[in-house]
Amino acid sequence: MKKIVLLITLSVLLLNTFSFSQDESFLGLCFGAALPLGEFAETDFYDKSNGYANTGFMFSFDGAWFPDDYLGIGGTVTFASNNPDKIKYKQDLKQYLNDSTDLGEILDENFVVDYGVWKYLNIFIGPNFTYPVGRSNIDARILAGVSFGWQPGQTIDATDANESAFSRKVEGKAIAALGYCVGGGVRYAFKSGYVLRIIAEFANSKPKFEYTSEIRLEQIQGDEYEIVVEKETYEMPFKNVHLGIGIAYNFDM
Repeated sequence: MKKIVLLITLSVLLLNTFSFSQDESFLGLCFGAALPLGEFAETDFYDKSNGYANTGFMFSFDGAWFPDDYLGIGGTVTFASNNPDKIKYKQDLKQYLNDSTDLGEILDENFVVDYGVWKYLNIFIGPNFTYPVGRSNIDARILAGVSFGWQPGQTIDATDANESAFSRKVEGKAIAALGYCVGGGVRYAFKSGYVLRIIAEFANSKPKFEYTSEIRLEQIQGDEYEIVVEKETYEMPFKNVHLGIGIAYNFDM
């Protein structure tokens, strides 16, 4: 008899769990880590597509509308930032100045570098797929749109043993490019309509930035020289894996 009662109780609980009806559309916030991949994380100073990027932070506002039980359309506004490996970058920059300019040896106490962070803002839209499992939804999406990228602001002051000086300032300007993201997540709904949400996705864009391709001293007249800086453009592949956790609200329209 006890086994029958236990079996009936478990059956009722399972039926209650899987018969729980929830709204598929949602609005939500997520925050978490931005993990750099490929050239964005590599540290070859002479390859300008290497970003020296370390693990950073991401924050997103997401939403999706499902007119169908499984298919819908959604979007995201995602901000992410990655700090570069500033110690490694400073060492490589110092070596580059020693090797590529007519400056003498630069001492550490005469070498000041202020280096900012990589940042981007993605505004994407595209198809969403969801599969309800009890109180949960398994989500997937492919989004594309415009991405605004900022290279790290940079201020350099260097003086060699002969007191020859070099200085440079780079402003971090927003550059627009096309981008996309592919990923998915899981939503677990409470009876109040609020949702615990976990996401994992790959995001990619390639804004074009300006960089200094050559620094040289040119003789003006007599003993007078000037530093000539030549610039070119390069593509920086913002490749990040976003891992986030957050809250959302499920609704029906």
